[in-house]
Amino acid sequence: MSKKGGGLFSFVVGVAAGAAALFLSNEENRKTTKKVAKKVASKAKTAKAEYKKNPTAFKKKVVTKAKSTAKKVVKKAVAKKAVKKSTKKVAKKK
Repeated sequence: MSKKGGGLFSFVVGVAAGAAALFLSNEENRKTTKKVAKKVASKAKTAKAEYKKNPTAFKKKVVTKAKSTAKKVVKKAVAKKAVKKSTKKVAKKK
């Protein structure tokens, strides 16, 4: 016997499907989504070919890029947090 109700997962899937349907109901959004999907597919094919050619070098490249991206994101988040703190201090002084 199966459980009644789908739970949280079913709810999340339903909300995501509804949001996608709403977004894709606009023709301009469908065109944009199609362009982005083509770009991603092209990049995936290129990455697959590069991986097949030399898996070790590809892994190193991906790890290096991930580390540099993570550093940029952390730097940006820290800067944003510093700005928020300084604006709070200025607001308190007034």
